[in-house]
Amino acid sequence: MARAYIGNIPCEVTIDKDLGDNWAIAVIPPHASPIPGSIQLAPLVVKLQGEDRDRCLAGGLEILLKAGKIDRFDV
Repeated sequence: MARAYIGNIPCEVTIDKDLGDNWAIAVIPPHASPIPGSIQLAPLVVKLQGEDRDRCLAGGLEILLKAGKIDRFDV
């Protein structure tokens, strides 16, 4: 199971197949933020096209990492 981190907050990662060879990779922050007074974070979604599920998952998380949306991830 993949896990992404926004700061020190672990977030669930899901991957769903769309039409054809399209994949939707979502990083879902927890509902209850451990930081008092903080705002709720919205899910981050990346869509990729490819045949290999695992490569699309790693690629989507790498895109979010390079864009500065997440700080690190484990696949």
